[in-house]
Amino acid sequence: MYDMTKILAIAMKKVAGLPAELQEDLSYEIIDRVAAWHELREKIAEGIRSLDAGEGRTLTKRELLKEFRKRHGKKK
Repeated sequence: MYDMTKILAIAMKKVAGLPAELQEDLSYEIIDRVAAWHELREKIAEGIRSLDAGEGRTLTKRELLKEFRKRHGKKK
């Protein structure tokens, strides 16, 4: 299995051969993905801290689906 640094180096070499505008677009996409990953990790850590502090509660299946739909705009 490749080390991440090696994989990233391979990707960067391939990107280097692309037009500058596309290189810039790809750079922003990578930055956005890394930022989203960091945000997700922080939300997970926050949730774990909340549960560790005893702030969690058991949800029924109905409550869980209702909360999911509320957050993600899904309808029945």
